[in-house]
Amino acid sequence: MKLKEIAQFVHGVLKGPGDLEIIGIARIEEARAGDLTWFSHPRYKKWLSKTQASCVVVLNEEDAPDINMIKVDNLAIAMESLLLKFYPLTPLPTAGISKLATIGGNVKKGKNISVGDFVCIGYETEIGDNTIIMDGAYIGNKVKIGKDCQIHPNAVIKEDVFLGDRVIIGAGTVVGSDGFAYNRIAGRYKKMPHRGGVILEDDVEVGANSTIDKSVVGSTIVRKGTKLDNLVHVAHNVIIGENSILCAQVGIAGSVNIGNNVVIAGQAGVPDHITVGDNVVIAAQSGVTKDIPEGITVSGFPARPHIESNRAYSLLIDLPNLFKRVKKLEEQCKKQ
Repeated sequence: MKLKEIAQFVHGVLKGPGDLEIIGIARIEEARAGDLTWFSHPRYKKWLSKTQASCVVVLNEEDAPDINMIKVDNLAIAMESLLLKFYPLTPLPTAGISKLATIGGNVKKGKNISVGDFVCIGYETEIGDNTIIMDGAYIGNKVKIGKDCQIHPNAVIKEDVFLGDRVIIGAGTVVGSDGFAYNRIAGRYKKMPHRGGVILEDDVEVGANSTIDKSVVGSTIVRKGTKLDNLVHVAHNVIIGENSILCAQVGIAGSVNIGNNVVIAGQAGVPDHITVGDNVVIAAQSGVTKDIPEGITVSGFPARPHIESNRAYSLLIDLPNLFKRVKKLEEQCKKQ
């Protein structure tokens, strides 16, 4: 595409030659002549003058005198549109049920569904219109799957799981596995029966190789619009609110209640029976030990307000110097 066509496509303002042709999109530090790139974070400021890209997409307030630019109101939306334009998504499987699939009795099949090779679907399961179940997936008994869902290869959806509309389940993910709950009786662990289910509401997305456990009774619930990264574990009887984000390797223990619009960064952990309020941010590798009220950012172990955590960490870094000073003072006191 020519730069003038790209500017028009993203409703941006072009600063540069309109007839210059763009053949691809690349990261700002890797781009070459013919590439389009974007500037999204202050840490890449130095690359505005160093990049070899033919043009940079920026927010309206940015300016650099010596490079071609397309200025836009919303950088994320512009780049999403351009990436899909230059690199269209791989087509999803077409509607149809493979002869190699195994389907139980009394299964209700919606219109235009796609069921791949070696899929196994249990009895009395419901599959909504336009849903795609890819090769090797397992769908248990009495599962309800809404419209326009995507179940990726080798995912497991066990019995008594409910998926709303437009739910995406990543490859290798397990939804509805038994929770990790045991009672110690006479020196031995006896498994607690799990007879509940899992509910994933509309527009929930779960990445690859994650696990969401079924509840003891009732349901483990992930509310609408929430996104789980790869390798996330959600234990039994957890409730996660709407439009929240759980990044890779987050672990949520049993009976935790997480609010709406919460962000939990990578490798953070939340122990059982904790409540996390709305609009909370839990920083990467944080260890939560108590309830978190709404609207604050926490970090560290034990997780505490981020400002406090930074102060404590800065003191910890200075601890060797402080120790030397104390030893020196002790020696001076002994001499006196």
